[in-house]
Amino acid sequence: MALAFDAPGRHHVVTEATTEATTEPAVTAVAVTAVPAVTAVVVVHGSPESTVRASVQSLLDSVGVDVQVVLVDNASPDGGAACAPWRDTDRVTLVCSERNDGFAAGANQGLAHRRPGDLIWLLNDDATVAPDCIAICAAALAAARDAVVVAPRVMLANEPDRIDSIGVVLRPNGEAFNAYIGQRWSDQVADRARIFGPCFSAALFRPDAFEPTSVGPIDERYRLYYEDIDWDLRAARLGMHAIAATTAVVWHQHAGSTRLLGEPARYELVQRNLLLCATKNLSARSIARIWASRLIVQAKGVIKGPMRLERLRSLGRAALGVPSALIARRGLPRSAATAVDESSLFAFAEGLSPNFSADTYATLDATVDATVSD
Repeated sequence: MALAFDAPGRHHVVTEATTEATTEPAVTAVAVTAVPAVTAVVVVHGSPESTVRASVQSLLDSVGVDVQVVLVDNASPDGGAACAPWRDTDRVTLVCSERNDGFAAGANQGLAHRRPGDLIWLLNDDATVAPDCIAICAAALAAARDAVVVAPRVMLANEPDRIDSIGVVLRPNGEAFNAYIGQRWSDQVADRARIFGPCFSAALFRPDAFEPTSVGPIDERYRLYYEDIDWDLRAARLGMHAIAATTAVVWHQHAGSTRLLGEPARYELVQRNLLLCATKNLSARSIARIWASRLIVQAKGVIKGPMRLERLRSLGRAALGVPSALIARRGLPRSAATAVDESSLFAFAEGLSPNFSADTYATLDATVDATVSD
């Protein structure tokens, strides 16, 4: 784990297929009449071969779209065994990283090998898609000219009648979580309704979404957690919207690929990134409020426990990362046309709480905030 919010380092990558990287700006138009061409990026670290196989095969079985998979072996502990069976598959490009710099870095490595002009599908390696999922998302994106990304309806694989996410939400105190997680699906969100932004476990993006001339690449300094919130906030600053495709279904083993971290390490990373995401993207008033509230929460936690050391480290490492976050902040658009109405973004979280336990990885009997609050 990085000690601070340091600038991303250089990637060490070996590509095991001949797919060329994008060398010119991707087109922004989405084809309506032709079969949509999609590059799906799947980052693997620690998931068993059977899980990766199910994920990749579900992508290859997609109908109504032309899918090419970029499979990133992010220095997996198994030495790449989970990805190896796909090495000689025509529609799969295998990219092997020599070190694990986190999900964000792995995703950016995969994006560097996408087909020029393709729509971009991000999928966690512990998720599978319905055959028509990507095609439904592509149709929604083609119809919504002001949207840059579509979030499908992601269901919990172990509790398939329960929602894992329909995008994400952000509270005024900086806490972020999957929208509607743990709730039974009952048409809570209208199809193609506007949302705060996608969860990067599954989403479809316009071809140029990750170009520097658009929202830009995923910020690798987060490693894990809040990289999607950061990207969503940057999109909002540019006036680019996200919508939901609630008839497009994904099944996800929530945190199936990140449980190796353990809850103490996960908590520390989430709390660090919460503070740094706010510092980089939100107003001075929100930054002051969020830092003050986290200091109080963590001070109480240090006294009462648990995870006393992780609480202290999250604050210390967040403080070390502030200079880098402020430098990144200076690079954000500053014109009046790109001013963010934070209250409208926070409104997506009103009335929602995670109905999911980070300890048991299962839904709770009552809707309580057990994921990010104390």
